[in-house]
Amino acid sequence: MTGDSPSVMGLFNWQENPFTFRIMPDLFVGYRPEIENIVSGLNNGTKFSLIMGPTGSGKTTLMRHLMKIFSSVKHIKYLPKPPKDPQDLVEIFMDLAGRSFLSRLFSRKRPGLYDLSNYMNRKLDGNKCILIVDECHEATIETLEWLRTLTDQTDHLSIVLAGLPVFDSIMRDRLETFTQRFTLRVELSNLTKSETRELIKRRIENAGGDDIKPFTRESLGLIYERTGGFPREVIRLCGELAERAGGKGISTIDLDFLGDMKAQPRVPLNTVSELPHRQKLILEALGTESLTPSQIVDRMDSKEYKNRANAVRSVNNILKRMMKDKLIARERKGKTYRYRASGKLQPLMVQA
Repeated sequence: MTGDSPSVMGLFNWQENPFTFRIMPDLFVGYRPEIENIVSGLNNGTKFSLIMGPTGSGKTTLMRHLMKIFSSVKHIKYLPKPPKDPQDLVEIFMDLAGRSFLSRLFSRKRPGLYDLSNYMNRKLDGNKCILIVDECHEATIETLEWLRTLTDQTDHLSIVLAGLPVFDSIMRDRLETFTQRFTLRVELSNLTKSETRELIKRRIENAGGDDIKPFTRESLGLIYERTGGFPREVIRLCGELAERAGGKGISTIDLDFLGDMKAQPRVPLNTVSELPHRQKLILEALGTESLTPSQIVDRMDSKEYKNRANAVRSVNNILKRMMKDKLIARERKGKTYRYRASGKLQPLMVQA
């Protein structure tokens, strides 16, 4: 939607536009296992966590949601972008430690980068501290190296980075030692069909509407197929459809209204290289064979994981997402499930 059109607001009994791109952490939907893993890791003192996902998968909303979950933590800070200059970390960390307004004005001595961790340890005095950094793929190598060093040397400090899948390649090529420190990795892809419905429902009800109205169950099914369950695309398309319906005075968005809107592939890939790093590793391990999760782990480089059991659990979660995206297929053999690349991926596998 391009604006809060009076005709749209009145027609659907909305108090505001439910489909703006405003970040609404209170309405966050989906990725429950991923959130549980992150929260558990932070509660247990995990130093480094990494959240990866393509544009529109909900990374920023998830991080804002984490801020609410840990709102009782005194020393917590969210950065929408990483600093370009490592020297900026001094101000960021001093604020994170709880520097007062008066100390900002009158403090003459500031720590430098090399003694910043000592300053933090004195100020924090054993209390939990969380730094959440968005758009980490835009960070300079020098900034990332200092973030690693400062987090290593600061007690009870946890850092959560979120960015595009390309960040994995940057880390592997230029910061191998940092890569090994991420004991907790989460990959976001898209919402399930029921989660997509819940996202639309929460947004509409938050705007004063009723359930999923003006959409019907059938039209939501087509919207899901068209958007692939990517949150940003869902919000964009629902806004466009509501605006078009409002302009025509149509109060129900059903299949007749949608007309010949064709369902698009859930994951519009041209090459396997566009997939997130760990999904590519799974496909490389599978090749043209049919394997169990344990066999897939045996063929992967599992040093990124804490232990083998952790690797198998992570692979199982990724396999579930890939099945929803129709990237792989599953078959039962005896008491175990085996996985293979789906038919639609075969041409892409050949190109790769």
